[in-house]
Amino acid sequence: MKLKYYKKKPHKESKDYSDVVMTPVDLAWRIVDHFSPSGRVLEPASGGAEGGFISHPAFTDWCEVRLGKDFYDWEEHVDWIITNPPYSLLSQFLEACLTVADNVVLAPIHFTHCVSSKKRMKMIRDLGFSIKEVVLLDTPAKPWPQTGFQYVCIHFQRGYQGDVKWTDWRSY
Repeated sequence: MKLKYYKKKPHKESKDYSDVVMTPVDLAWRIVDHFSPSGRVLEPASGGAEGGFISHPAFTDWCEVRLGKDFYDWEEHVDWIITNPPYSLLSQFLEACLTVADNVVLAPIHFTHCVSSKKRMKMIRDLGFSIKEVVLLDTPAKPWPQTGFQYVCIHFQRGYQGDVKWTDWRSY
């Protein structure tokens, strides 16, 4: 896959690399059920064949670089990508997602990670996407990073031109 806006960074091969933090299964299923994806649904950073998003039956395809299926080698169109992205590769990873899918859901992620960069927002717009929905989330329990920043689930949709829907799942 050729990226236009960002250079591909090499993946770290360590099995204990900090980017490998699995989304709790109950949260992953709640997110997938909320968006009700249909058609071809890809998890490009599955972490493996068990747990997290990939445990939901909506998924038809998955990638995981540590298992020899590098998402950056993916060339086929998919209807949906729902994933917990590797934070250290966020810009490149998001561009790759927006290149092959019509709907992209990143979660759980810090809100500012996706929208604080002018270059990243320009890339999102130039690739024909807008933010359709933001779901505010509680921070998952440890070992999830307890950062103090607001975690969200962000839905990007190709061709969307409406208002951003805000949904609040926080328990306070």
